Amino acid sequence: MIRSVEDMVWCRNAPEATEGVSGGLLLAACEGPACQFPVRSEGADTYFCAAPVEPEHWASGRQDSRYCPFHRDYLSGCKSLAEEAA
Repeated sequence: MIRSVEDMVWCRNAPEATEGVSGGLLLAACEGPACQFPVRSEGADTYFCAAPVEPEHWASGRQDSRYCPFHRDYLSGCKSLAEEAA
């Protein structure tokens, strides 16, 4: 099953990082290494955290390399969707 960003945001309760932009930013408005964790969705638009991401982490190529420390920590405590469904 393919999930929409809105479903993912709702299912994870999309917490905002204190360092992020309140309400998020559109991806095109994010500058430099900025967190790409989706915090809300409005119609076809998805807004992202946009908190700073450490340049060395951004370049690491890891799956979570585009997230700020707050969202990396948040996701490390979440079960996978398969685990939640079981």
